Amino acid sequence: MTIDRVSGAFLVLVGLFVAWERRVLPLGSASRPGPGYFPLLLALLLIILGVILIARGKQAKKLRSISWAEAPHALAILGCCIFVSLFMEAIGYRLTLLLTLSFLFGLVERIKPWLTLVLSFSFSLGTFWLFDSLLRVPLPRGEWGF
Repeated sequence: MTIDRVSGAFLVLVGLFVAWERRVLPLGSASRPGPGYFPLLLALLLIILGVILIARGKQAKKLRSISWAEAPHALAILGCCIFVSLFMEAIGYRLTLLLTLSFLFGLVERIKPWLTLVLSFSFSLGTFWLFDSLLRVPLPRGEWGF
């Protein structure tokens, strides 16, 4: 089994899952697409690209040849994704992003503390200002209104 074939199979499974979950949304038509139209197109694209990866994946590296040296980084990022999904609504966008970025920059990447603070505050407050204020995308404020 090669890396590309495993990746392609994963893309096909994700595409099938999205296509299946999309069934509750109305599809509409090509001239008046409904909310299920675009997710279905993306799911079909994932399935097509996954099949291409599987078909052309013979020359890729074997799955056993992967070095897992970056596994701690991947697990830290996965943990941050879980943290964000669990606490975004409760503590708000800015605080969730501030804590997540501080963890990733400071502990995972071991950036200097002053740079960690500057980057974390800049990104969390800057992206909130961009999306919430300028683009009018409502972001969670949490129980404290922050």
